[in-house]
Amino acid sequence: MKVKLNLTFLITYLILIFTLFSCSTNQNNYTEQGVLKELAELREKQISNIKYSVFFEIPDSTHQVIKGKVTIEFNFSKLEKFPLIIDFQNSRDKIYFVKLNQKEVNYRFINNHIVIQSRKLNKGENLIEIDFVATDRALNRNKDYLYTLFVPDRASTAFPCFDQPSLKATFTLELKTPKKWIAIANSKIIEQQQLQDFNLFSFKESEPISTYLFAFTAGKFQTVTKTLNNRSITMYHRESDSLKVIRNIDKIFELQFSSLEWLENYTKIPYPFKKLDFIAIPSFQYSGMEHPGAILYRDSKLFLDPTASVRDELSRANLIAHETAHMWFGDLVTMKWFSQVWLKEVFANFIADKIVNPQFPEINHQLNFLINHFPEAYSVDRTSGANPIDQQLSNMKNAGTLYGTIIYHKAPIVMQQLESITGDSVLQAGLQEYLKENLYGNADWEELISILNSKTNFDLINWSKSWIHASGMPKLTLHKAFNEKEEFASLIIEQSDPLNTGKIWAQNVEIGFFQNGIFQNQNIEVSDTFSVIPISDKLRDTKLILPNISGYAYGYFELDSETKNFILNNLSLIQNPVTRCSIYIMFWENLLNRNMLPNELISFYMNAIIYETDQQNIKLLQDYISMLFWRFIKLEKRKEIAPQLENIYWNNYENSNMQSLKMLFLKSYIHISTTEQSFNKLYRLWKGTLKPDKIELTENDFTDLSFELAIRSKENGDSILAVQLKRITDTERAEKMKFTIPAISNNIQVRDSFFESLKNEKNREKEPWVISALTYLNHPLRSKESVKYITPSLELLEEIQLTGDIFFPKQWLDATFSGHSSIDAVTETQIFLNENLEINENLKNKILQSSDMLYRAAQIRGE
Repeated sequence: MKVKLNLTFLITYLILIFTLFSCSTNQNNYTEQGVLKELAELREKQISNIKYSVFFEIPDSTHQVIKGKVTIEFNFSKLEKFPLIIDFQNSRDKIYFVKLNQKEVNYRFINNHIVIQSRKLNKGENLIEIDFVATDRALNRNKDYLYTLFVPDRASTAFPCFDQPSLKATFTLELKTPKKWIAIANSKIIEQQQLQDFNLFSFKESEPISTYLFAFTAGKFQTVTKTLNNRSITMYHRESDSLKVIRNIDKIFELQFSSLEWLENYTKIPYPFKKLDFIAIPSFQYSGMEHPGAILYRDSKLFLDPTASVRDELSRANLIAHETAHMWFGDLVTMKWFSQVWLKEVFANFIADKIVNPQFPEINHQLNFLINHFPEAYSVDRTSGANPIDQQLSNMKNAGTLYGTIIYHKAPIVMQQLESITGDSVLQAGLQEYLKENLYGNADWEELISILNSKTNFDLINWSKSWIHASGMPKLTLHKAFNEKEEFASLIIEQSDPLNTGKIWAQNVEIGFFQNGIFQNQNIEVSDTFSVIPISDKLRDTKLILPNISGYAYGYFELDSETKNFILNNLSLIQNPVTRCSIYIMFWENLLNRNMLPNELISFYMNAIIYETDQQNIKLLQDYISMLFWRFIKLEKRKEIAPQLENIYWNNYENSNMQSLKMLFLKSYIHISTTEQSFNKLYRLWKGTLKPDKIELTENDFTDLSFELAIRSKENGDSILAVQLKRITDTERAEKMKFTIPAISNNIQVRDSFFESLKNEKNREKEPWVISALTYLNHPLRSKESVKYITPSLELLEEIQLTGDIFFPKQWLDATFSGHSSIDAVTETQIFLNENLEINENLKNKILQSSDMLYRAAQIRGE
């Protein structure tokens, strides 16, 4: 009996322990580092009606910490077993106290989460107060200014919060700043107190926004305010060149006001936030960031030089339209989870194109769209690391890895296809309905597709599976079929998947039949492995059958030798610049798929650039020529064609009438310069003994020129850099040059030390500076000496993803591989991949994407 009782007790005890352990383990699963999707979904059920009141004390010195206080008001729905979990990416000792409903409360701190047992909270209204020290990771502190950048999960590095996009909240902010500083935030200033040693700024409560959109900037800034139709907008900037500001300011505001007006008309929703100001930041990590009421821009993207190209002007207009479109698409209505971060970006890109096009009536916008998006999208989709537009995300800490080319360039192409299926009016009506149903809330792609699917007979659900949820690109090949009389009777388009996964991409392909100097076009829907076009008697003797004549079909078009040879010898007959552009892109893809030789392609491009009349096509050709010259052409051939290529660029520079075109050719001349003659010419230009021909070079231009000269000069490189540094008058630009000089030094020990310094997170804070310097460090002329940096660069990648901003990991990889095409570089990369099989899948894909050109170049060169 006694034994039986003990056994029963033991079994009961073990069951109890197992149950408790299971509950504890279940809770602990939610407190992994970062924000798990399961935690985000749990909190959506637990928490509502969130209001943050945040205070930061910003000291004079960047060596002092930033202290803060946050009050979080919210409604709490008690769920059995589950505590309240607040995110704070710092150490426990940086939390001074936590109060719950005005009483100090015990809590646990687990993996950067403040955990409070649910039994301690009220069902309904609660108030939590926390005093803390912020980390600097997302505060971007400089000597006399700072700005926040909380996307995608960095708000919790600055203050305790629920750091996920689906928990929108209002924010009330107070900032204590040094005496001479001003402050900007999402909402308007209520009060500014100028006290003896500091300023105190109080801001109005914001509209409901996600934590990644909460923002403030403070520091020494100049301001410009303009008013149109009773709406005032203020620009804050630090540009020291007042003439540059004056030259650009009217255009910047014109673009901003017109973008707002266009979006209000298109969406039928007035601007949804109380104010709109913007800040131009020196060396900002991104081109722009869409904080409502306080948009951030990289200053160089707004303040253009007099010699700016038409593509620079288009880029500025598109950037302003893009960030303004985010006020509706992303800020007003936000994705529920960052796996669909592409959703806000594709809307902003797609809408921006619509806004910009009427502003530049002289521009060929079909050509602009083609050049902007297709080469970039192909650069990822052709690789073994290709990712779908819609990706999986289990933890917010990896959200930054989702950003990339596919989001920003393939997604707009797919959106254009969607509009061609539904029609522009149906798509507009669907977007209006989508926005109005989700004002100040969250929504996903499936909700939009459901709305649009009800307005069209086309099966958008299956279409979305192919284009949104699958990766890669099709290979399309034309075949002639003959009848029993051996007459050309039909044209067959064969579609296949280069990765052999059996995917089919339904789309329209426009085929051009070239006769008597003009194209007769036929549009065919390609929705299966084989699609057939019957050939009429009139088309049987066609000299050239060109696929994708409009450039809008997506994929690798494999060209037969007859088509290639005709184009190689008759490009001058192709009058339409869009068709020529499509040819340039198709030829490039044929090279990369080993269906053309680099020597014949660079000869073709060099000949094309002599006669090409469209500035957008000229820039595309220059980019392709540069990649061929440095990465695909063997050294002997490079030496052979260098004088000819330099002459083409210099002659076009001298003979062009447009300033922007002159600058385009001069910069390309500088970039491919390898002969002694070109070096001497550029050295005289830098010294001032050779005057620029009818253009004015800026301080930045001379600095870039000094970098290129230093790399090519074995004896005088360091002295050239030293002289140029003394010429610089702007403090920020001087600091940037000081940072970059060691990466360009002729002393390899100095370059090695510079690379070692990048292992320290503090030295990677100015990300655009780092990328520029790393690109010079891996310059093609120094590729043999810089191969050794590849492995340690890859070893740093995971840390860079955790500590850097969203675009930094891919930019780091691109800069690392930028100058390499050797088998040694391939070997270094492959060994790393073989030895690091457990690396995060998204990061591995980025390595495969960035190194793809290296692998292809080494293969094609036969090394």
